[in-house]
Amino acid sequence: MERKAIKISEKQIKIIAVVTIVIIVVSILLWGMIPEKIYDVSEILNNPEGFDGKEVNVIGIVEGWEPSSYNFTLLDNSNEILAINITHTRAFPEGFGDNKTVVVIGVFSSELRVIESQKIQIGCPSKY
Repeated sequence: MERKAIKISEKQIKIIAVVTIVIIVVSILLWGMIPEKIYDVSEILNNPEGFDGKEVNVIGIVEGWEPSSYNFTLLDNSNEILAINITHTRAFPEGFGDNKTVVVIGVFSSELRVIESQKIQIGCPSKY
């Protein structure tokens, strides 16, 4: 029995290459859309050394913010006794203020119990 060699045309090779590139691009885009875990203030404070020097996403309630200040406190959603100090030197999002639920994205220092914030997101993040 003789085996016949399968010939692939240039057109088929181009189609395979384009499909492969599309799959790679879509995979990269979807990878970037996977949300980071969002922690409660209590989760960070229960294991501060585990988060030291790491970028974290923390949800909580704003307290003690003044428009002329770069600092405020982020209270835990379920236990307002627990709090982390936040330093945010960038522009605050529209609608930001006391008693708002926000997600702070920044680097946590366990020694100072402070998050140096790079971004603030107003409201609860989408779960969809």
